Amino acid sequence: MNPFSYGTIVKNEHFYDRQEECSRIVSTLSNGNNIVLFAPRRYGKTSLVFKVIEELESQDIVCVYFDFMPVFSVETFIINYVEAIKKKQSNLQNFIQTLAGVVRNIRPKLTFDISGNPEFGIELLETSVSAQTLSEVLDLPEKLAQSGKRIVVIFDEFQEITKFDKYNFESLLRSKIQQQNLNYLFLGSRTHLLNDMFNNKKRAFYNSASHIQLNTLPKEETISYLHRQFSTSGITIDRENALLLIEEAGDIPYYIQLLAAEVWQYMINSEFVVTTEVIKLCSNKIIELKQDYYFELFDRQSVLQKKLLKALVTNGENVFSSDYIKRFRLSATSSVQKAIVVLMDNGLIDKTMNNYFISDPFFRRYI
Repeated sequence: MNPFSYGTIVKNEHFYDRQEECSRIVSTLSNGNNIVLFAPRRYGKTSLVFKVIEELESQDIVCVYFDFMPVFSVETFIINYVEAIKKKQSNLQNFIQTLAGVVRNIRPKLTFDISGNPEFGIELLETSVSAQTLSEVLDLPEKLAQSGKRIVVIFDEFQEITKFDKYNFESLLRSKIQQQNLNYLFLGSRTHLLNDMFNNKKRAFYNSASHIQLNTLPKEETISYLHRQFSTSGITIDRENALLLIEEAGDIPYYIQLLAAEVWQYMINSEFVVTTEVIKLCSNKIIELKQDYYFELFDRQSVLQKKLLKALVTNGENVFSSDYIKRFRLSATSSVQKAIVVLMDNGLIDKTMNNYFISDPFFRRYI
């Protein structure tokens, strides 16, 4: 079996380092405070959060994990959120009774499959979900918390709540959090939106949670991990080539796992020493396999966005300066600002400190 894991939540021997971040998040939540986790895409936020959940649940704290990404309407939010809360309940009958008592316009349904196992569902009694129903659903975790155990609610891709502006969802949820005896962990991949939500004085969530920024993993820890994982198959990789692999993968955890998995697949049962040539070959192979996707991705961008992407391959600092705009023959600063926002919203670029970069290091090499 391939000793490297990507595309799923990384657990067990595949999860390394992040002890400091994990301890800080667990401590903050355990001590009754809320926290927001910032990180670019593919930095391992969700894997870290599931490690946090493991630690919290060992302290008998119930963790309700909810991902906003698949939510496309307030109805789907309610259905999915109720289901997420239900999954953490040991007493289904008590949950149904509490739900029926708290949310007036939801009818719980309990049926049984052919094997006699209970199947839970809900029926929305309103043709259009009211703000009152949404408010009552947000109260549900606290009502269940009164049974004794503490509850932490984890909202992944939290910036997606902007889909529900007409319900004033952001302000409603903020007011609920202020009134509830629960704790919340917020995270998301569109860092510029998340940053605005928690750092803009005009937004409801301003100053409402402690901040933690997730950076790239320490290189020494990553080198040790690569040594350890390759060695399980009798393959060796020296420090110089481990650093090359990290560089080729943009020092981003997901892509390190992806490239290492490709190298392992290429070498297994035939070669036993990772070389520079093998790393370069496998890196090129990833680009080759994805070139049709990369072509379409680049082709659908506007002329200015294409110019910006090409410029970011060279340099991502001071992108709004007159020197940068002149050097790369870009448009007016206002147009560059709009193009940057579009590229960030589409997940093609991200930002750390004052440096913009192409999120996918292999897409960057393709360009």
